[in-house]
Amino acid sequence: MKLIFFLSVFSIAFNSSLQEAYDNASQYENYDKYIILEPNTTYTGGLGIYEGDVYINCQGSTIDLEGGNGIWVYADVVYPSSLVIEYCSITNGPYYGISFGGMSEGNIRNCNFVNTNFGLKLFDVSEVSVTNCIFSNHSTYGLGLYGEDTSLDISFSLFWENEESDSMESCPGWGNIWTPLELTPGNGIIYENPDFININTYDFNLSENSPCINNGNPNYLDSDGSISDIGAKSFINQNCQINGDLNNDTIINVLDAIDLVNCVLYNDGCNICYDMNYDSNFNILDILNLINIIIN
Repeated sequence: MKLIFFLSVFSIAFNSSLQEAYDNASQYENYDKYIILEPNTTYTGGLGIYEGDVYINCQGSTIDLEGGNGIWVYADVVYPSSLVIEYCSITNGPYYGISFGGMSEGNIRNCNFVNTNFGLKLFDVSEVSVTNCIFSNHSTYGLGLYGEDTSLDISFSLFWENEESDSMESCPGWGNIWTPLELTPGNGIIYENPDFININTYDFNLSENSPCINNGNPNYLDSDGSISDIGAKSFINQNCQINGDLNNDTIINVLDAIDLVNCVLYNDGCNICYDMNYDSNFNILDILNLINIIIN
C-alpha cells in the first residue's frame, strides 16, 4: 500500500516530452508540480511556468529543446511561481536554456547548459540561486542579466567556450548595451573545459580528467562520500555498467529490486550504483526508479 502511494505521488515520467511530464505530474509537499524524469533519457521541447511552485529532477536525463523555446518562468503578485531544477542537461535551443522573469524565484543545482543562445537569462526582479552547474558552447552568453534589480547567487560552476562571453549584464538606461558580469573565482567559479565524453551525442558524462570532479559545492556529497561534482552527471555513476543491474547478472529484474530494498531498509550491500537518482541517499526514490526500469 505504501509503495502504491508513492507511485501515485511522485508521477515518474514515461513521456517523451517535457510538457507531457509536466502535465501528468502531481502535487507533493510544497510543490504544485513534482516531476521526476527517467534517468539517461532524452526529453524534448521546452516548458512555460507562470503559476505555482515546480520541482524538476532530471536524474541525469537530457532536455533537447529541438530548436525551440527553453524553460521559462514568470511570476507576479497575483500569480507567484518558482522553479527548483537539478541534474538536468539542457541543450539545442536558439534562445535560452532557462529564463526567469517578473517576480519569479529559482534554485538550480547540478545542471548542464550546453549549446543554446543564452544558457540562463534573468529579467526584472527575479531571484535565482545557481550551484554546481556547467555553462558551455553557447552562441552568445553563458548567462545574462537584464536590468539592475535581478538577483543572482552563483557558486561552484564552470564556464567554457561561450562564443561572445561567459557572463554579461545589461546596462540600465543604455538600451542593448552589455558589460561583463564579474564572477568571483574564489566562489568556486572555473573557466576550463568540462571534458564531457561527447556533447555531439549528448553524452554529458565527465571524463576521468574533468576539472568538475570533486570541485563542486562542499555542502553536497556524492554517493561515495566525496565532495560533489559540477554538472548533471556525477562521475562516480559511470562505474555502474548497466543501470539497474545491481547484482551484475546482466538482467534487470525483481532480484535487483530485492537487493535495493535490503539496502534501503537495512543498509545491506549498498554501493554507489544503488543511488539510482544521484541524490547521495538510498531511499524509496531509488526503489521507484528501479521499478520504472524493470516494468519498461
